[in-house]
Amino acid sequence: MSPKKNEPASSNHPANNEQTTNEQVTVVIPTRNRPEMVMRAVRSALDQTYRDLDVVVVIDGPDPATASHLASLADPRLTVMELETNHGAAEARNIGVRCAKGDWIAFLDDDDHWMAEKIALQMAGRPAGIRLPIVSCRCQVVTARGTFAWPRRLATPADAIGDYLFVRRGLFKGETFAPTTTLLAPKALLLRNPVPKSRFDDWEWLITCGRIDGVALVHIPDVMAVHYTEENNRVTLSTCHNINHALEWAEAMRDHLSPRAYASLLLQATGGEQAARTAGTRWRILNSALRDGQPTPMALATFTMHSLMPVGLRRRLRQALFSASDAA
Repeated sequence: MSPKKNEPASSNHPANNEQTTNEQVTVVIPTRNRPEMVMRAVRSALDQTYRDLDVVVVIDGPDPATASHLASLADPRLTVMELETNHGAAEARNIGVRCAKGDWIAFLDDDDHWMAEKIALQMAGRPAGIRLPIVSCRCQVVTARGTFAWPRRLATPADAIGDYLFVRRGLFKGETFAPTTTLLAPKALLLRNPVPKSRFDDWEWLITCGRIDGVALVHIPDVMAVHYTEENNRVTLSTCHNINHALEWAEAMRDHLSPRAYASLLLQATGGEQAARTAGTRWRILNSALRDGQPTPMALATFTMHSLMPVGLRRRLRQALFSASDAA
């Protein structure tokens, strides 16, 4: 990898130091073959009102077009790293973290962008008494079926991370949400627990962070990011068409989750997707949730709705219920 920048990046923070020593934020943006999109993302990071900030873009493999576009941005706070081979989004993020000058890391996906006050509000919103906070924000989620403001319920230090992510109190997705593009976290935490190489690296990183003492996920209430789900080609639980991969991953997460969070991951998250609609798959999901988890009544009700209601109808119903109020 070859950094190209106006001033050198440095990494002089020990991996075992869990006390932050400065308030600088480094924004890490992995990218590949999306030069126009990443320019929008980078500009939104450089336009932040929080001034003690630098931006590291990690080009994940040979990509002359993206490098050329980024070279047009004459800003000393920008560092561009061109990797010689493709490592994947998770490792590209980890490389950016290791090269960060700040003791706080904010992730931004190359196809998303931020409102100007995002970092300032997140830094101001860090909860007192939490040693290793992960700070998210609400975001404007743009889909082919409508635009929503998610999450509808915010995480607090009282919430176990796995329980917050998966144990819904309602029938529809969007109640809880913390995509990577919203996250601000201590560099020390990311050095201790790097983003894993996984089919679902964003979920897995948050789940495993939830097992570390002193870590809490919190949201600021403001909508400070725009997240384009249709443009993001990374595989998520919602877009994984190989349901066996999704279920194998969920089952591998069992020991990291409370019994009710594990059951909810299966019944409410995985069980809602089109690929899970065969009778054999639905029995596998229900059997695992009952055998190894503790399903809540809402999780069982959600799974029943998934089983009886076509995906398209369910999405139209959710859109009718939430899109107008979420976009307001």
